[in-house]
Amino acid sequence: MHCILVFDHLNDIVFSKCDKNFVKHIEKLGEKRGLICPDPEDGDENFNLNFVMQLFSPIVTSQRIMSSQFGNSYTSIQCQDGINMVFDEYMGYLFVNLAFEDIHWLKRMLGICISIVQHLCGPDVSVLKTNASRSMLVMRLIDTWATLVSKDQSVLLEALEQLFVNSDVNSTIIKALKDSTDRIKTLLDFSKSHAIIFVENKFLGLYSSKSARELSSSDLLFLGLMAEMTLNDFSVEEGISVNEGTSNDDQPSPQDSPNSERKPMIKPCSQIAEKPEDNLFSDLVLLSANNNIAVCPYIIHIAPIAEGITLILLYQTQWESLNFALNDALSAINVITSVSYNEKEGIKRGMESLESAMKKLLDVIKKIKNSDITPRLDACIKVLHVKWDLLKKQCGEGHEMAISSCASSLGVSLRELLQAASLDRSPVQRGRHAAQAIARCVCTAVSHFTDFLKVKAVTNFSLGSRDSLSINKYLEEFPGLVHFLYIDRTNHRLTAPSLQMQPPEPPLPQLTKEKIWTMVEFSRHHLLEGNLALMWRDTTFSYAYYLWFEDGAGSAIKPKVSPATAIKTLPLPGVFNGDFYQRLIETCFPKGQSNKVRCFELYCIHIGLATSSCVLEQSRRIAATICEVTGVPSNPLDLL
Repeated sequence: MHCILVFDHLNDIVFSKCDKNFVKHIEKLGEKRGLICPDPEDGDENFNLNFVMQLFSPIVTSQRIMSSQFGNSYTSIQCQDGINMVFDEYMGYLFVNLAFEDIHWLKRMLGICISIVQHLCGPDVSVLKTNASRSMLVMRLIDTWATLVSKDQSVLLEALEQLFVNSDVNSTIIKALKDSTDRIKTLLDFSKSHAIIFVENKFLGLYSSKSARELSSSDLLFLGLMAEMTLNDFSVEEGISVNEGTSNDDQPSPQDSPNSERKPMIKPCSQIAEKPEDNLFSDLVLLSANNNIAVCPYIIHIAPIAEGITLILLYQTQWESLNFALNDALSAINVITSVSYNEKEGIKRGMESLESAMKKLLDVIKKIKNSDITPRLDACIKVLHVKWDLLKKQCGEGHEMAISSCASSLGVSLRELLQAASLDRSPVQRGRHAAQAIARCVCTAVSHFTDFLKVKAVTNFSLGSRDSLSINKYLEEFPGLVHFLYIDRTNHRLTAPSLQMQPPEPPLPQLTKEKIWTMVEFSRHHLLEGNLALMWRDTTFSYAYYLWFEDGAGSAIKPKVSPATAIKTLPLPGVFNGDFYQRLIETCFPKGQSNKVRCFELYCIHIGLATSSCVLEQSRRIAATICEVTGVPSNPLDLL
């Protein structure tokens, strides 16, 4: 049984995603109380949300009171029947995740959900209630993540697996991506752009125009998730994408389930040109800027250029500064409306933040070009001025209840302005024809390598493969090694053998995916206790985990603040919903030292007979010689 719910400040449900077992459970409770008479013809999505709101209202209300009056809200609840509930908040909306699962896992999944909502909706979570296509897209991305995290080690670790190719192939890829950003500027007149290629969900290449803001690792993970989702969107029989854009935002597009079996590529590259707007997913997303918060609006086009290979084109709209200011203003509104109306200090702090944010916002509005102001946007700006003046008047008179009410009304106007400008999707459709033309050019440029790339995606770096001289030579240096995962947490790049669970060569024991997943979860639990290095074993294998820091020269350095102390204030280990590792560096190395510190992780699995000294010695050598596989220089380090 599993369910995700999102509540607004009135305890209304703005988003729900649940499985059949949860629906049946709710129906049984409703029938028992005589409040539900289920219609057998209704689908799962038609279950009684009003009754769900009644059931959760005491918990949600208690949560808000604990937060607003005591500053000590719940993070989780464990029920006697084994159901666990976890809570998190974003922009005044309460996110709830419940299931018969471990609390840490539920928190991780809820963090992924919030990150997806941030990338698709920004600070206006209410759009999930009014816009069916947004809500559907959030659901599909959650499903895609849930499917991948159960089988893909890079998704489990929230890292990007780099696809290693030779210099000739890499040069061709980068040139094709550079040409794409040049064409975006020529054809669409957008100078801040990115072009990315994923093979399956493995990262192959990225090129950013000179003026473009650097994409964060969280952005790349989100984009990889979107690329993986769209691989399910293409029909074999019809030869067209089932998602043909987002021109009508209020109607959900019929889309395949992310959990369904992936369908093969629909057409050879040469045939794509027959219908220039087929095979293209287009939308508007928000990508990260300062503090890893998704606030920069980008138009995105995702096109398949071969089976399992996707091209992502991104270009930034003109609303970046406006969106920054709107995000700050809505954050301040949330502070004012989330405290009790009689808490004068809380309202005062919120108003101070709001005044600063509104000053920036009104300055940005003054600089908007007349050609960019639509009738809808103009009306929103006029209403915004009226409501802001009213709020300032109430603030001067000192009526706390009126201030809170006017702040809520101003928040409505800010969200309307957000939808009229930053999140306006009308420009998306205009770029589709050009995006398809660019995709055809990239397809032609890489057509000679597509078969090679598809094979590489499966056997990128495989312990089971003995036909590669370089990998064979590398692995001979580590007798007893069964598997390893090496992550550079500065850019979150993963180097690891592909998961091919064929029977091993005697006398090596069989490694299962479950053992790898269990190893990672075991390590994370101990990491949350401040343990940066540990070894353990079961009846079959020996395991080791290390997290360490290096300076710019590659020398190991010790934290200035104890990790056990630092980790208490950090989110769960991960990247999607806040970069745990960057926060760990900043906390362990205060006073401006963090920008010179690099962080690494290494997991090793050896046969059970391997001694601790052997595991430690090989772990050191893997960290020091991984450049033989990646081609990225590395330096020796002291894991202890």
